[in-house]
Amino acid sequence: MIIKAFAEALQTDGNKEPCVFLQSWLKKILLKEPENHVENVIHTEFFLQTTQDNNTIVASNSKTGKALLQSLYNFCLSYENFLFARWLHKKKVNDFMNK
Repeated sequence: MIIKAFAEALQTDGNKEPCVFLQSWLKKILLKEPENHVENVIHTEFFLQTTQDNNTIVASNSKTGKALLQSLYNFCLSYENFLFARWLHKKKVNDFMNK
């Protein structure tokens, strides 16, 4: 259900690369009060952490959070591959020839 919610957000708002969008999506949810079950789970499993060089990262609270974060990341990579395959399918051989 969390991957489904992310996929829907990615389709409607995702003008960035999927992995970049994932971080901003999780950060946006973690900075506000949870409004539904998906956001409750995200608040339970993840937290925002500031690194020494003042970057904010999403970290997990437990093994299940780590597995969920890995699943979301794998989904992002899969979606990037899908977008690339769709782009490549529209190309012709001549598009790659040196002119």
